[in-house]
Amino acid sequence: MTDRAPLSPSTVKVSPLKLFAYALPAVPIAALGQPFYMFAPTFYAKEVGIGAGLIGLILLIVRVFDAASDLVAGRLSDQTPGRFGRRKPWVLLASPLAAWSAYMIMTPPEGAGAAYFALWTLLVSISWAAITLPLNAWGAELSPDYRERIVVTAWREIATVLGVIGAVGLVAVVSNGGPLREALAMLGLFAAITTPLACGICVLLVPDPPLTTQPMASLKDGLKDCAANEPFRRLVAAYVINGIANGLPATLFLYFVSERLGRPDLQGALLGTYFLAGLISAPFWAWLGGRFGKDRVWRWAMVWACLIFALALGVTGPQDWVLFLIICVGSGLALGADIVLPAAMQADVVDLDELKTGQAPRTGLYFALWSVATKLALAVSAGAAFGILGLVGFNTQGGAQTDLALNSLVALYCAIPIVLKLIAIAMMSGFPIDATEQARIRAEIEVNRGISRA
Repeated sequence: MTDRAPLSPSTVKVSPLKLFAYALPAVPIAALGQPFYMFAPTFYAKEVGIGAGLIGLILLIVRVFDAASDLVAGRLSDQTPGRFGRRKPWVLLASPLAAWSAYMIMTPPEGAGAAYFALWTLLVSISWAAITLPLNAWGAELSPDYRERIVVTAWREIATVLGVIGAVGLVAVVSNGGPLREALAMLGLFAAITTPLACGICVLLVPDPPLTTQPMASLKDGLKDCAANEPFRRLVAAYVINGIANGLPATLFLYFVSERLGRPDLQGALLGTYFLAGLISAPFWAWLGGRFGKDRVWRWAMVWACLIFALALGVTGPQDWVLFLIICVGSGLALGADIVLPAAMQADVVDLDELKTGQAPRTGLYFALWSVATKLALAVSAGAAFGILGLVGFNTQGGAQTDLALNSLVALYCAIPIVLKLIAIAMMSGFPIDATEQARIRAEIEVNRGISRA
């Protein structure tokens, strides 16, 4: 059974040059995004000397505080007037602060402690949110078509994976399984140089759709409308749960490889394999999503991930490195669906909001809530992982581990994610917006916009 609808008359095909320019900022953003949670907590715990439990608490508090800035940035980018567009000014003006904070968080001076980590983690989060929220909303507005939106999202997320792979590769080569300080300093310098450059190219080459003539409700009413959007509630809840399921193994990857697998020398190669598999699979998942439906294919991918993570229960020592390599490939293949399909579905639920409320598109607000959900998932996974490991006496400095500590590591890495993904799969069953329904929604929106302009 396929999920194919005829292309809407309003379909906008985005040129490869514009797709490339639009996706370009995702490379430096991603180079510090996911790798920050992979390397920075471990680095600040092992080499700077901050306790694992305190790091987890800081990450959780920063993310909660950061949520308010996401809502403000999303709302303001929806309402930004001017001939340069709504999204461009944010992407361009936030890039210098993002570059500075990226460098500072990765180059802590001697004597840096918890306050330094908390301050620069917060500034990284705020400044990069001021880029990513308008950028993601911008992408959702480049085309109104169900399948073309998958293409736009795929370009951005493939660039994201390239940024992560580059960052992981850099850290792996420079650190070579040893201290992370020099490698993270180079990563921070890369992000600081390339972020303003990539954002400038994007702003120069990509069109920014103007404000419509429709009214826009207050932030309070907008949040009420978002909460009343049932497909959005279901999508974002499933996304958070699946995000926690992905965030736990991402946060604990280095510890699992060093303490459970017992092969710290393979950390970089295994992590690179994981993201390379995600990069290769992303276009395939995008094609499947356009043919069979984004929600259906996403559920397939989560089922696949559950089967792969079940294999990780059998990893007990260095002799299982081939098995873990297979796990990295398999889970990386599932990653391709997680990075492409949910974000493309998000654009569709924004259309439903416009149709039901008659308000101007609140893409920025919706993607702000999406960002809050993403950060909540990362914060919960990082906070829970380090918090629980701290409670069970896990030795973050390496060395002897108790059975309780190792068993807790395994449970957090693979068993709990399986349960969470099964919950997300159940929540997405029967999702109401497929290609046919989205085409109907867009057709009605265009009629309504035509009436409002008449």
